[in-house]
Amino acid sequence: MSTPPDSLDTLDLQIIDVLRSDARLSARAIGRRLGVAAGTIGQRVARLERTGVIRGYTAIVEPALVGRPLGFVVGLQIAQGTPLDRILDELVAIPEIDEVLVVTGRWDLMVVGRVADPAQLNELLTKVLWQSPSFRHSETMVVVDDRRTAVV
Repeated sequence: MSTPPDSLDTLDLQIIDVLRSDARLSARAIGRRLGVAAGTIGQRVARLERTGVIRGYTAIVEPALVGRPLGFVVGLQIAQGTPLDRILDELVAIPEIDEVLVVTGRWDLMVVGRVADPAQLNELLTKVLWQSPSFRHSETMVVVDDRRTAVV
């Protein structure tokens, strides 16, 4: 389990901002941008990783260019008594699903993902999600446009 740092100072937040814009930058390059020694940047980044502030690094891809242009969001109600960890593990293991959020309100979960076309979305819904013994009810929304931003 991650241990949160006592506090994030201005330099920590500046490092996070730089990494959000380009996580491939070296400590030396970040240091040059911020006017700080590369060693200091390396130590700060290591601490941010160790304490769980930085959870990982990822590539942002263009969905259409990897065969997944159709985005969807499914509000999902699950049966009472379903072990939440089990259903979350099952859902995130499905390749078309990018994110599963446990939410309050009408839905228990919001499932976010991308597929090649409406036929693949139909198959995912009817042959996978709706067949789960924990399935109760859902509402599917198709994404018509999106703007992505990193958290913070």
